[in-house]
Amino acid sequence: MSRKAFTLIELLVVIAIIAILAAILFPVFAQAKAAAKKTASLSNAKQIGLGCLMYDTDFDGVFPIGSGSGWWGPTNGNWVFELQPYVKSTPLFQSPLDSKSKATWPTWMLSQPTAVNISYAANGYMKWDGGGWGMYGAIGMAQSWMDRQSTSETQVTQPSNTILLVEAYSAYPTWGPSDFLTGINWWDYVGFGGLIPDVARDGTPYKVNGTTFSLNNKNGGVNSVNDLTSKTNFTWIDGHSKSMIPTATNPDDNDQTKNLWDTSR
Repeated sequence: MSRKAFTLIELLVVIAIIAILAAILFPVFAQAKAAAKKTASLSNAKQIGLGCLMYDTDFDGVFPIGSGSGWWGPTNGNWVFELQPYVKSTPLFQSPLDSKSKATWPTWMLSQPTAVNISYAANGYMKWDGGGWGMYGAIGMAQSWMDRQSTSETQVTQPSNTILLVEAYSAYPTWGPSDFLTGINWWDYVGFGGLIPDVARDGTPYKVNGTTFSLNNKNGGVNSVNDLTSKTNFTWIDGHSKSMIPTATNPDDNDQTKNLWDTSR
């Protein structure tokens, strides 16, 4: 009884077909996986935002601080620590899209047990208000030298169109402004880029502690995105979350009414 087997040519044809199918499907699988991670990150941002709204309810509508006068979050105040009773999950503060790099962190911070990677930064936007510097974001620095140290819900003019927090990588909740964006780079040495998006910048790499934090400084410290078309997950003061191109949150450096980080605009 004769037995039939694949010829070499038939085997090569089958292998070629499999290779073609793999080349077609693997990118699709990779895109689907990335989309799933982005959805999970958006869900995380949404839940953190809801935790913040619950905090506000318990504290007369005042948002938590980003950093107290001592800069040391575990003892002097910090929004991540203060939201823990409402969120009750550290992993919720970590995006599956974040590589959790510590390359920009100060060396001494690497051994601190409370300095865990988080993937979201609060809106701690600061600006000069005529007499001094004030915090005009939602969650930022509360220090005696500042004219305005905290924000309440009643001070927010457009809650559905003002940023509460954003996906931002390489953050940690322990020391100084290391998990909120001030819009200035005075404290970048803490290991976290504090700039908000600004289309007026030159588009060169944004470096923090000598390490490239983002390939395009127009995006500031948001999500470390490298181009001007990728969207990032944002949560807004009214509690809703959505993805948006970072530079669209501050598209005109000369028109403050379009700066979605400014709660008083």
